[in-house]
Amino acid sequence: MLERELTLFVFNRNYLRVLAADLDEAALNVAPFEGANPPAWILGHLAVSTDFAARLLGQQRACPRDWHVKFAPGSKPADLQPPLPTKSELVEAIENGCRRVIDAVPGASADVLSQPHAIELLKSTVLKTNGDVLAHLMCTHFSFHLAQLSACRRKSGKGPII
Repeated sequence: MLERELTLFVFNRNYLRVLAADLDEAALNVAPFEGANPPAWILGHLAVSTDFAARLLGQQRACPRDWHVKFAPGSKPADLQPPLPTKSELVEAIENGCRRVIDAVPGASADVLSQPHAIELLKSTVLKTNGDVLAHLMCTHFSFHLAQLSACRRKSGKGPII
């Protein structure tokens, strides 16, 4: 169960490592273009998203509660107030969340994953179960935000990775 998603999740985690290595700490709050999310918000959002994915798998919340507010879906990067976590703290939180998800997926309960999810924001979508949301967080959601980080990296003058 979730083997393909797990493979893609590990791919995403590894790609994040490459992208994050090129992000300048001093530019974490600089969006690559008008209306885009800055790297600090993207990394924070990925941290709380992996934390939420781990919670879907029965794990406890690991990110600080205030991160779940600052970096929640629908939060506005312009509203972020210092002090903010460092790049290192954010990447470490994502790595920790990824590790927790990777470790928990093999023991995932089919019963829990087949239950309807409780995320109001996604109620009108084709994602209906906890398993659907978990797969989304591991694959499509993660990839979407990696593309945003890639735009930040390219805007800073870095060339293609591959």
